[in-house]
Amino acid sequence: MIGLALEGGGVKGSYQAGVYMAFYECNIKIDAVCGTSIGAINGAVIASGHGEDLPKIWRSLSMGHVFGFSDDFIDLIKKGKHNWGFVKLTIANILKIFSNKGIELKGLKKVIDDNINSEELINSNIDFGICTVRFKDLKPLYLFKEDMDPTKIKDYILASSFLPFFKKEKLIDDNYYLDGGFYDLGPVNMLINRGCDLIYLVKVHGIGIRRPYDNHSNVIVIESKRNLGKVIDLDPKRVEENIMMGYYDAIRILKNYDGEKYVFKRRSEDYYKFLNKKVNYKLYKRVSLFFKTDNYKDTTIKALEYIMEEQNINYYKIYKISDIIRKLKKNTKNKFLYTYIKNLRNLWF
Repeated sequence: MIGLALEGGGVKGSYQAGVYMAFYECNIKIDAVCGTSIGAINGAVIASGHGEDLPKIWRSLSMGHVFGFSDDFIDLIKKGKHNWGFVKLTIANILKIFSNKGIELKGLKKVIDDNINSEELINSNIDFGICTVRFKDLKPLYLFKEDMDPTKIKDYILASSFLPFFKKEKLIDDNYYLDGGFYDLGPVNMLINRGCDLIYLVKVHGIGIRRPYDNHSNVIVIESKRNLGKVIDLDPKRVEENIMMGYYDAIRILKNYDGEKYVFKRRSEDYYKFLNKKVNYKLYKRVSLFFKTDNYKDTTIKALEYIMEEQNINYYKIYKISDIIRKLKKNTKNKFLYTYIKNLRNLWF
C-alpha cells in the first residue's frame, strides 16, 4: 500500500504539482494521500482521481486573487514594477486586510469549489485524510474522509488551510479552526497508522511543526535543495519554476538517478573513482574538504553542480555525466574547482 504525505506551505505547494506529474508519468498508483493546508487541497485533487490536472490548475491560478489583492496591484507584480506606485498599492492592500480583520476567504473557497468534486472524492478508491486544529481547545485532529460529514468535506479541507491571517469564520459544528501546520505540517503518521508500507513525503519547507515518525517506517522524502519562494508569492513565474523543480526532483528519486540540484543518469561509485584516476590527490582532497564529502561520487557530483549553477546551466534536463564533463572542460577559468574538472577523465559513455 503506497501513501503520499503532502506538507503545507502556501504557494510552495505548487512544487507538489510537479512531483505528482512524475508519479503519473512513472505510473505509480497512490492508495492513500494525507495533507496539511495546501497539501490537503492538492491531496484532495489527487484523491478525487484528477492529480494529473494539478499543474494545469496551478498555472491557471492568480495567487493575487486567491489572497484578495486588487487587480492593479496584481498587474504591477506581473510586470515586475516595484516603483512608488507599487509601494502605495502595497500599503493600500495591507490596510484593506487590516480593516477587514484578515484576508477574505472567498478566493481560497473558489479554488476549492472549482477544483474539488466532493462526490468524486468520497467515492474514490484513494483514501484521503487531513490534519487541522480546533481553535477553542487547540485540539489537533487527524481526519480521514469517512470521519467527515460528506456535505461539509470542503469545509474540512478549508479548516486544514486556515492560516491566522485569514478573516475568522466558523466552519464545522460552529467552530473555528487553525491550519494543520500548527500541529503536523506533513502527516506521515496518519499513513503509517493506516497501514501504508511505502510512504512518499513531499516537503516544501513551509512554516509549521514537523512531527517525528518511526525511523523504521519506509518513508522516502522528496524535497527541493533550491528555494521554493515565499508562502505568499504572487509572481506566476514562481509557480512555474516550482512545478518544474518538483517534477525533476521526483524523477530523480523515482528513477534512481544521481544528483542533488541537477539530474544525472545513474553511475556506480567505481565509475566516479575511474573518472578521478588522474586527479592529483591533494587537489581531490581539497575539493572533498570544500564540499565535506567522503567518496568519489559525491565529490564529483557536487563539484559539477557547483560549476553548473555558476554558469547558469539549465536545471531541467537529464544529463549524462560524460557530456557535462566535456562541456565544463571547455571553460578556461583558473580556479581549483575548474582545475579539478579539467583533470577528470574524459569518457565518451
